[in-house]
Amino acid sequence: MSPGDPGGVAHLYVHLPFCASRCGYCAFVVEVGREDAQDAYLAALLAELDRERHALGPIATVYLGGGTPTLMGGERLSVLLTAIRPLLAPGAEVTVEANPETVDAALADALSAAGVTRVSLGVQSTHAHLLEVLDRRAGPDDATRAVDMLRAAGIPRLSVDLLLAVPGQSPDDLAADLAWVTAADPEHVSWYELEFKEGSAIARGPHTPPDDDLAADLYEQAVAGLEAAGYRWYEIANFARPGAECRHSLACWRAADYLGLGVGAVSTVAGTRWRNTPGTDRYIAALGARRAPARTSEPVDDGMRRRERWMLGTRLDEPLDLAWAGPPDHPEALDALAARGLLERGEGTVRLTRRGRLLQNSVVQEIMDFA
Repeated sequence: MSPGDPGGVAHLYVHLPFCASRCGYCAFVVEVGREDAQDAYLAALLAELDRERHALGPIATVYLGGGTPTLMGGERLSVLLTAIRPLLAPGAEVTVEANPETVDAALADALSAAGVTRVSLGVQSTHAHLLEVLDRRAGPDDATRAVDMLRAAGIPRLSVDLLLAVPGQSPDDLAADLAWVTAADPEHVSWYELEFKEGSAIARGPHTPPDDDLAADLYEQAVAGLEAAGYRWYEIANFARPGAECRHSLACWRAADYLGLGVGAVSTVAGTRWRNTPGTDRYIAALGARRAPARTSEPVDDGMRRRERWMLGTRLDEPLDLAWAGPPDHPEALDALAARGLLERGEGTVRLTRRGRLLQNSVVQEIMDFA
């Protein structure tokens, strides 16, 4: 941790980078294959946890992300979660990401026994032609089987991730995905617009993004469909049954401090942000030699803090407290945006309107200067 850190960080992210293959849209820090490195990587994670545990706890939320965390297998995940368990606050949220094709009954039972309270299932689409565009390994039926097995194992809450604005996706495709969600009845849904990220295979072609009008129509269709099914649109791309919002993600959107473990993981604690640099073998070697992993760091100054609080806080459906967020770079924009029906002003607060939420990124760009 940074010198003088007061400790008590309540939110923990653990990066598990292993994947069976790299999806076409992926630009994350992942390791394709490398089953031979999983035991050594687990040992390195436990060593990093031991180095940082003085700064943690009581932990309110844990999020195991990737990569494909479930490729580590139930036994390794149980070892990791057992090491974290003594630091957990009562009622802590413990989330594990999973790809549908990696879930079987034994894995689901292991996650339940290890105290996992929430599984985030990367469905992305229920259509074979769109899964092919995305280079996903799962087939259309794998998600349904995974949901059934996780329910049977007693996992308290399920979240499903889907994508919109996928090349070749039609409104009928999205309607079928909505019907699948309604039938599966997860407590939480994340529905993101596909990004053509630099360095990803999909950004190199041959596919091109749909036009902006179609993407906007698909987005509004998803929002309307999920709201009609009883989900609260509590964040720009996230929907939940009442009380089933992702507490870990809420902490991030509310700019809480968090600690990240693992290769490529980011931490923001007490005014400093650092990132473990990519390179799984280098990460394993450093911690195996009882050294801290290689990191880059930067201070989170007042300007950065204000920009992030405005960008993140306006993603939520709750009013943004101006005393917390700090002054906008362009206060005159607030009245102009309100006049256009994109923003509502309260006593010391602002909140984006429904139309403003659909245009959140461009709205915030008018309020704040981003480098």
